[in-house]
Amino acid sequence: MKTLVAYLVLAATIFLLIGFAPFGPQTKRPAADALNGAWGYTDPSGTTVLIFADNVFSVASYDVPGKKFNRSYGGVWHLEGDKLMRKIEWDSADSTRVGTELTETARIADGKLQLQPAEKWERLDNGGPGELAGAWIITGNYNNDKVSKRASPFFPRRTMKVLSGKYFHWIAYNLATRQFLNAGGGEYTTANGKYTESIGFFTKTAGSIGKSLVFDYSFVNGDWRHKGEKSTGGPLDECWTRRAELEKQPVK
Repeated sequence: MKTLVAYLVLAATIFLLIGFAPFGPQTKRPAADALNGAWGYTDPSGTTVLIFADNVFSVASYDVPGKKFNRSYGGVWHLEGDKLMRKIEWDSADSTRVGTELTETARIADGKLQLQPAEKWERLDNGGPGELAGAWIITGNYNNDKVSKRASPFFPRRTMKVLSGKYFHWIAYNLATRQFLNAGGGEYTTANGKYTESIGFFTKTAGSIGKSLVFDYSFVNGDWRHKGEKSTGGPLDECWTRRAELEKQPVK
């Protein structure tokens, strides 16, 4: 009996060693919430930021000093073990990638996310401290404090904001035509009902890059009311709804 027990203990030990050896002592398979937040790296072309928020991911590459936008792509994601599955919904550089799926092995080691052998992302935030982390779709506008909702905000044309705890990306694209329309983003803060954006890239006008914009924000029936002045001038009073809520509804 003792021999059998010793054999089982040895077998279990070998199994664990084999199972965890490829990851190394400081590396682990990431859980889904371990990915949430913002990751980034800098190279000669500028800054690249990857945001995971809810089941959406967004990547943006841009050069702030040069006021240059390089690329934006993203879509939806999920994990299967250590395999990161990503489906592309937009790509400013290559529309033929829209609808395709990417499968990569994800590793987190020493605070870095590794997706490709030579691609390591530094942790920028873990989903905090901003109060707006998540994926949001513009669904309407306010007029005299009354909201008017759009008939089809989710398909085929979609305007979305993806926020981590400190970074934001907004993207406008058309799923049916695979057309990328516009994008912008940078860093943000929320405090005392004020939402402040520091613009790092903006495809509509380079003149907005470097500006800091202060808006009022509040939550109305679960929606985000976004009120202030546009970077190009003029008032805005928008209603944004969490994408997850729209995904529960049938596509019109």
